[in-house]
This record gives sequence, structure tokens and C-alpha cells, in this order.
Amino acid sequence: MIASSGIAEHESIHLAVRNAFRNASDHLRGPVSCIFLFVSGSNLGDNSIAIRTALDELASEVPVFGCSAESLVGRGREIEGQTAASILLLSELSQPPMIYPMECLRTPDGPTVVGFTDEIIELARQSNGMLVAACPQTFSVDRLITALEPERGAAVVPILGGYCSSQNWESSSLLFCNNKVLHRGAVGLVLPPELHWQTIVSQGCRPIGDPMVVTALDGNTILGLGGRPALPMLRELFQRLPSHERDMAIDALLIGRAITEYCDTFSHGDFLIRNVQGVDTDVDGIVVTDRFQVGQTIRFHVRDAQGADADLTNLLSRVDKGGIDNKAGLLFSCNGRGHRMFSQPNHDALAIDKTFPGLPLAGIFAAGEFAPIANRNLTHGFTAVAAFLRETSKR
Repeated sequence: MIASSGIAEHESIHLAVRNAFRNASDHLRGPVSCIFLFVSGSNLGDNSIAIRTALDELASEVPVFGCSAESLVGRGREIEGQTAASILLLSELSQPPMIYPMECLRTPDGPTVVGFTDEIIELARQSNGMLVAACPQTFSVDRLITALEPERGAAVVPILGGYCSSQNWESSSLLFCNNKVLHRGAVGLVLPPELHWQTIVSQGCRPIGDPMVVTALDGNTILGLGGRPALPMLRELFQRLPSHERDMAIDALLIGRAITEYCDTFSHGDFLIRNVQGVDTDVDGIVVTDRFQVGQTIRFHVRDAQGADADLTNLLSRVDKGGIDNKAGLLFSCNGRGHRMFSQPNHDALAIDKTFPGLPLAGIFAAGEFAPIANRNLTHGFTAVAAFLRETSKR
């Protein structure tokens, strides 16, 4: 397999796609077997025909997977808030990936997800991942996670990818599914047996204070921590923090719930990070953006560019080489990262290029990232999910 990537910006999305494709195809020896396409810009919904026309002109009848986003990732480069295209091309595959649409439907038995088959599930299991790009307004990846929930003790089918994002929340999402451009649902991809994914999940924050147990709840409001009212416990934590950490917590306080309770001790990476939405002084409660449970272990976190940089660098350095080269990579980075988190431009893309020089790379700034931790599929925030493409035959 040969892989190559290209990224380009242009005020015309049609020309951005053509230029990105040319940048990528210059390094391919054989015909294109598969296209990963990501686009950004305003009013993309009005330009879906122009995007599809550009692809038809460049590589008609080639399988296509991708979506729209507010900002894009390429090899060593991130283009934020501009009209642009990022493309990853695969060549010389013995068979193409399987690409398919999915939808969330309401049935008499409750909400369900349609579009995948037992064959798709088995291929995803073999290749270490089902790649998914989804419209956040019309598709729930949490429902897909529930639909693919394994029997107790079995390994999960990893769900990798991210939600479409946009510069304007009211803008429609674009999903590329072979020769179609969809505006709702999700598009999935499973690799042929000759390929598999290796994935890292880097959360853009670090813990403060000690783990605590939720002892009282009312909906999304945590009322009790460790048997005491939650808000006074948070105030005591603030008083113990150094001034620089206190400033970070005031600016962006996060809360993590333990991914698994079957741990003697909890450390960084053991928590699923969620936002603290505010406080309710009438009940001494802390309002969060997820459903927690009584008895669950939590730990407060702060967004920290230095910690996020160290975490990503460390995880990339630990990617299992095992004599196997990464052929390409996809990056789904939270749209709260980039210039919103780091003073250095192109941070996440450059971190990958520094560890794997010249690696073909494409991806998006997502409105939520998908990847498993501790054998559980999860939807993340403030996270960089990097999925590296490898040849299975050499494993």
C-alpha cells in the first residue's frame, strides 16, 4: 500500500479540493484506491455539488470517506477557519475499504442505529476500528456505542473518528459516502483485512486535587462529594491551589468521571473529561454537562497547554513500533485545541510530523472525538485522537 496526503486553502472550495488532490497524488505511483476527504469553509452546504464535481473530475468511482469541519489538519499543518481541503489518498490496495451510511431512527422499541451489518462489525473487529464521521445534530454516536456493546468480558469494536464541526452551528454538515454527499446521519468505514488501525487518545487537560466520590445528585447537578455538599468542597479545593492553577480553573474548569471503578488508584488518563457548566448556590451544587452516578469517582481537571503538549508527545513516543511502519494517519482534534489552546500554530500536526517525519496525514477539528479507553468506547472533548494506518500482513 502507498499513501500520500495534501492540504490546500483557496477561496473556492472547488479549487481547494483540486489543489489538495494534486498535492497528494504527486507522490503516488499507482491508481488511487481510496480517498479520505475533509473540507472547511462557510456555506459548504451550497457547494456540495462543486465538491463532488471536483472529485468526479479527479477520481471518479473511487471510494470516498470524509466530512466537513470548521478547521482542517494536514501533514505538519493546520488550517483554521478558512476555506480549505485536506485529502489522504491510498493506492495499491488489493480491495478497497467498505464505506456505508448510518442513521439514528426511532422505532416502537426505542431509538436504534441502522446501516451496519454483522460483516461490517467483524471487519471492524479485525482491523481494530470502525471509522465514523457523524453529524452532531442528527446522529448520536452514544447510540451507536450502545448498539455495538459487547457481551461482558468481550473486546469492544473500537469506534474511531469525530463529529463534524462548523464555523456556524446552523450550517449543515457534509458527509462524503462514496459518490454521495449526505447532510445527516453518519458515514462509516472499515478497512480490508490487509490493514489495521493503531490509535492514541490524548486528553488536553490535567488533574487538580484528589479523586472524590459522588454521594448526592439531582439530574446534572452534583449535590454531594465525599458525603459533604459539593460546592464547599470545590471552594476548599480552589483555596489549596497555587495561584496559576486557580486562574486556569476559573477560566476553564473541567470534571472527569472514572472510566472504570475497578482501580486501586486513579491517575491521569483514567477519567472521561466533561465541562463544568456552572454552580447552583441555592443547593450548593455543581452543574455538569453529563450524567454522573452516585458512587462514581470524579476528579477536577484544568485545560493546560503545557500538560496537553507533554501528554501528546509522550503518547506518540510510545506508539508500538514492533518493526511495523505507520503508512498514514488520521487526526481528529477537538475544536477547542489549535490556536484556542496553544500559542504555537499547527501544534498537533507538527507533534505527529516530528515523531513520524513525512507521514501522510489528514483530519479535522471535531465537535467531539470518538475512541475507546480501557475497553470502552467513549465520546471525548478537548482530545486529540490519532489513528495510524498499518499493514496487517506485517504484524
